[in-house]
Amino acid sequence: MDKLSKYLFLSFFKSFTTLFGIITAIVSLIFIISISNVTADIQINFTDLLKLYFLKFPQVVFIALSISFIIASSNTLAKISETQELVALLSLGISPKKILKPFFFSALLITFINLIILFISIPYSKSAYQNLKNQKKQEAKFNLQSKQISQQFGEWYVFATQNSQKNFSNIYLFNKKNNNFILASSANLNNKNGFIKFTIRHGKLYDIEKNYKVTFENMKINKKIPKTTLSLFNIKDYFSQNKKIFTKYFPIALIPISLFLFIPIFGFFHPRLHKDRHILYSLMLISIYISLAFANKNLIISIIIPIIFFILGGITYIWKRKF
Repeated sequence: MDKLSKYLFLSFFKSFTTLFGIITAIVSLIFIISISNVTADIQINFTDLLKLYFLKFPQVVFIALSISFIIASSNTLAKISETQELVALLSLGISPKKILKPFFFSALLITFINLIILFISIPYSKSAYQNLKNQKKQEAKFNLQSKQISQQFGEWYVFATQNSQKNFSNIYLFNKKNNNFILASSANLNNKNGFIKFTIRHGKLYDIEKNYKVTFENMKINKKIPKTTLSLFNIKDYFSQNKKIFTKYFPIALIPISLFLFIPIFGFFHPRLHKDRHILYSLMLISIYISLAFANKNLIISIIIPIIFFILGGITYIWKRKF
């Protein structure tokens, strides 16, 4: 890396890291609010909230990387334009292509990272997020209270006179489907190996229809928690399960490349002849691009969107090139 490329890259990196931290914080706040809305009907503690957030974190990084790159790149070029360093560089015969070289390699690197996050990290984290959410919903559904009627665990109606941290005493259960009735002295509820288990101790089961009684020491009633599984090696099913994610986020992954040619358009200007509006233009362009990507539901169109913007950037760059 020559001195010019090193200088530009260091300037870009400082701007990028600052913007990345700010945008990550903003996107994180949006995701935390969305998590709070989704989990409003279930009880979660601070630890569970952190788990859900960290499972969303690959999406936070994914979005923040792309946005930060475009703004930081145009910001770096705008600074050397504002200080007339750009004029000096061009006067020395240095071409715009050479100036853009470190930014192009950075765009390739960030795009590569984005694609790894999109095709590996996001699907697995989203699956884990959904499984954790289902677990908490099931736990909330079976959050049995003492001395309350019409509580259910699977097909069983449950009534307990005492409840202390998922340990119950004086249990009454009735299965309307089979006309079975259970009386038990104690029971406890726990979550283990993907099942919510209701363990009943020292009880009697009455079959009303067949008119018989069974005395037992321990009885377990299991309720399986819905769980999604993913395998990257089963490509067909993996793609089918995550098609919506790939459709929505594929254009976002390619932002550094598809919008790359807009960077010199916003960042190259003569400070005496033009006003610096690179932040405004960058935000407007990114907003339009992301809005189109999120509104789209078709995988083919999600591939076409980056191509169209790359072509538009190339045409605009050639048409408005000042140097």
